[in-house]
Amino acid sequence: MQHDCPFNDLSKNNPALLIASWCNNVNDVMEISSDDPAVFDGLQKDIKSLEKALQSKVIRKWNSNRNVQIVVQNCGCDNVPTPVSPVFEKYNCLALQPTTFKGGWEYYRLISFSQKEMRKLLVELETFCKVEIISRRSIPSGAIKETMLVSTAALFGGLTKKQVQALVFALENGYYQVPKKVTSEEMASKLRLPRTTYEEHLRKAEGKVLRSIAPYISMTPAWQDSTGTKGSRRMGLAH
Repeated sequence: MQHDCPFNDLSKNNPALLIASWCNNVNDVMEISSDDPAVFDGLQKDIKSLEKALQSKVIRKWNSNRNVQIVVQNCGCDNVPTPVSPVFEKYNCLALQPTTFKGGWEYYRLISFSQKEMRKLLVELETFCKVEIISRRSIPSGAIKETMLVSTAALFGGLTKKQVQALVFALENGYYQVPKKVTSEEMASKLRLPRTTYEEHLRKAEGKVLRSIAPYISMTPAWQDSTGTKGSRRMGLAH
């Protein structure tokens, strides 16, 4: 959606940035990222404008080559001319954080427990927002946990550059299709690596990714229905 919002204005003025925002009703925590470090050069002035618009100040700030993290002293919801959070709450919708901002658009993920309330929500939002629905799907009753967000850092943060290269190359070349379209020896040859070296990178990448998603696998209905708690303990998976 698009509406009158300081965070959205920051995004509009810096279209090359991806902004993620978390709110705990006390502080706003923002992560501002870009693949091009040069776009951060003029950001300080815009952050000062953000502080003024929110009538607050930045109390923490961390910089790196590709992102800036800031913590705003007070939650900005009270100083947004037309906040959307009260509308979500009015129609009993659950907003999944973070909210993201890109190119003057803000993106929300919502869970609604009633189609009727969702329609009312959209009608009210459209009185002061430009709204576009990107995707909508139904989830089984009692399966809200399936919508949980898992960060890419949690899944892939432990991979080295060589391990990422090996895994992506295998995916792109059909190594995981049935039947396989390529062998590990052929992939190693294309990358000009010894087969044993390539296989070592690939196996380590596979192991790290599988270990990172093990807690989520153990939460799937198929696993719980087929094994239960005792089965998962026999396999050594933690709950």
